[in-house]
Amino acid sequence: MVVAAAVLVGVMVASAWGGLLGWDVRFAYLPAADALVHGHSPYPGLHDPILEDQKGYVYPPQLVLLLIPLTVLPVGVAATLLALGMVALVGLTLRVLDVRDIRCYAAALLWVPSISGVLLANVSIPLALVLALVWRYRDRVWPPSTAIGLSVSAKFLLWPMFVWMLATRRFRASAYALLIGVTVTLASWAVIGFEGLSEYPRLLQRLSDIQSAHSYSIVGMAATAGLPDAAGKILALLTGVALLVFCVVLARRGDDARSFTCAVVAALALSPIVWLHYLVLLLVPLAILRPRFSALWLLPVLLWVSPRPGYADGPGTFAPAIAVAILLFFLLRSPRETLAPAGAT
Repeated sequence: MVVAAAVLVGVMVASAWGGLLGWDVRFAYLPAADALVHGHSPYPGLHDPILEDQKGYVYPPQLVLLLIPLTVLPVGVAATLLALGMVALVGLTLRVLDVRDIRCYAAALLWVPSISGVLLANVSIPLALVLALVWRYRDRVWPPSTAIGLSVSAKFLLWPMFVWMLATRRFRASAYALLIGVTVTLASWAVIGFEGLSEYPRLLQRLSDIQSAHSYSIVGMAATAGLPDAAGKILALLTGVALLVFCVVLARRGDDARSFTCAVVAALALSPIVWLHYLVLLLVPLAILRPRFSALWLLPVLLWVSPRPGYADGPGTFAPAIAVAILLFFLLRSPRETLAPAGAT
């Protein structure tokens, strides 16, 4: 644990020294919140160059509304506080899943996705906590429905979790999650006078056009392999659909844990843009299915050979796919009775 903490602190200090700690907070979230405070739209124009620099705010308004109080602080202070908060959320995610082995916490802090999520201070680590809460309280109605509703309204990435809830016959939770998500989204847009709403779909498409081919998504890996854009999108769709089919099949067999795992991986497979920090979501199914430390917890070390966080180019682009495939293989093949899912209620 001492080694993991030393590595993380060293990386954070180096990032802070370069004025980069909390990148997304510094260059996207807080500028958008400040713009909103001064009566301007938080969203960049469709052809604003900051989209190519990964500095534009591209989420629904609720996130930027929550961050408005931080605009009174110096940017560096706010970014550092949120980055430190992300470290705490990694530990909280494992604690929610009742992981007690300190070696698992150390391994999680050494994951490149975790470190990337901390340095960027974006929503990926909070989304991992959301998944942990959904699993921990899966046999209740309001906790998982609230968690999924709020998270999907803020970032559509986790929508496959609706498939898991429906497949496992959690119909009330699904309905409430949908209601919460729609209500919160509409309310947040109303607060800012529906500024940017009409162009928002085109903004997301523009972002996908710029970044998907350079990311670690299936679309990005297909582009790296020289395949046309259409082929990458079809491959992503087929992979995602196959995972969701497995999600349903496993749910009907009563295997909630593996069904949940398939839904989480499907969310990554179907996203046109995947950065390394997105893969911190895999911490949750790993903790559920393997709550005790093993070599599997160190598998994400493969991700250190990936290209630098940001634009992915070259053979290393495939490292995340290899790591995810191996992890998924071992998680889904083990006899169920040996898994002892964490957080079972």
